[in-house]
Amino acid sequence: MLLAGLVLLPFCWRKLRLLWAERGLRGLLPLILPGLALAAHFQSWVAGVRLTSVANATFIVSINPVFFALFERFGRRQKVPPYVLGALALGLAGAVWLLLAGRGRLGRLGDLACLAGTLLYVAYLLASRRYSAGVPNLVFVHLIYFWGGLASLPIALIRGELAAINPADTGSALALLGLVALPTLVGHTAVNYGVRHLSPLTVSFFSLAEPLVATAAAALLLGERLQPLELPAYGLLMAATLLYLLFVVRRRTA
Repeated sequence: MLLAGLVLLPFCWRKLRLLWAERGLRGLLPLILPGLALAAHFQSWVAGVRLTSVANATFIVSINPVFFALFERFGRRQKVPPYVLGALALGLAGAVWLLLAGRGRLGRLGDLACLAGTLLYVAYLLASRRYSAGVPNLVFVHLIYFWGGLASLPIALIRGELAAINPADTGSALALLGLVALPTLVGHTAVNYGVRHLSPLTVSFFSLAEPLVATAAAALLLGERLQPLELPAYGLLMAATLLYLLFVVRRRTA
């Protein structure tokens, strides 16, 4: 995150200065909150995955649309339409199928950490939606990555993880650059842009494709075997996303 923020700085420096002149320090401080939430999400998620199974972690990340729907119902006092409930039911069925197919059992300490990470991701998207109004997207994501990465730096120092980095290891350096370029600069920047123009609930349904994409990538790049028992779960997750998006499009064109 810190490297991504530094990469973006030259491209948004001028607009960042204009925003500083317009809003001052007090006006910029709330823009850092999504970055802190994203940093806390990464820390708790990585810690959780190390302490639980892949099946459990996949199940937990697949239920994040439920939390957004609960926010719509109780946070914004909006009625959840039947088609959303149907899509959520399909998504939950797919998540439970993955859990059972992976012989996962909830209740580990890592499950709680992954759940905390999922809730922090929900907070990150909601905060981005709230505080990004009127801020150029490149400036906003720079602030998220830079300050989120800076907040994570003491944790890496305390845990001694930075000392384990070997700059002479070409493979590790390329992996680090890949993390900066793809999931951060491309992935999270796209998600952040999406939540500014779509509802957080809509954006969350796209995340249901993550288990399928991750499994396909592992099969193609790492040679991992596909598990036939998991395929129906992927079908349910994709059906949930398609059902939700179909009704959203129909409502907008009606």
